[in-house]
Amino acid sequence: MLDILFPKVCPSCGKASLKNEKLCKSCLSDIRFINNWSFCGKCGVPFGFFNNQAKHDSELESENTNNLFSKCIKGNYSFEKARSIAIYEGSIRDLIISFKYEGKLSYGELLLEILKTNFPDDLDEFDSVVPVPLHIDKLRHREYNQSVILASGIAKYKGVQCDLFGLKRTRDTIPQIEIRDEGERRINVRGAFSVATDKSYKEKSVLLVDDVFTTGSTSDECSKMLLKSGAYKVQVLTLTRARAM
Repeated sequence: MLDILFPKVCPSCGKASLKNEKLCKSCLSDIRFINNWSFCGKCGVPFGFFNNQAKHDSELESENTNNLFSKCIKGNYSFEKARSIAIYEGSIRDLIISFKYEGKLSYGELLLEILKTNFPDDLDEFDSVVPVPLHIDKLRHREYNQSVILASGIAKYKGVQCDLFGLKRTRDTIPQIEIRDEGERRINVRGAFSVATDKSYKEKSVLLVDDVFTTGSTSDECSKMLLKSGAYKVQVLTLTRARAM
């Protein structure tokens, strides 16, 4: 009777859904999972991801036997590899926005479940999980860091340590997704992170966790700091992969 009076609704679209469904079938089918593509072995970008087909074709011409994107062949990233679960669009984008900016903490459990269920099987073993930090001003305003929730859930799932405060954001920055130019993105986060003074990652393999990967500038800058602190390997896991504006 309660299900009739108060039907369960999909958190993404708001329509009625079945009792055992965390997302309605329509919103679940709307998620484009990256494991359905061929993707770069380094940065994880799915081939065919760009709207500009000419750019995509030129990148594919540079693909080598290791299945790398052209800029990854040049070795632009400090991290070992990056993997994302889905494309940042549609229902999963709506869930992330509500989770980050509208205080929908319960959506974090759903997003974490998506992350765990689709955990990449080609990530190497790691000793520690570290979330991408928020600046203290943003944290005070938002009251929680969405990446901390995802990172702690993954650490528990994998049975490893989670260093919630291993990295610090030393200055506030413009959200990367709002910056079109990749060079400007790198400048925006340059020097914006540091490893906490009481932390050392000497001889550790670290998994860096965030919600969205766009050009990789944030992940790269964080990885540099972790490697500088002694980590011998940094891998990146994000819930979604976004197109630059």
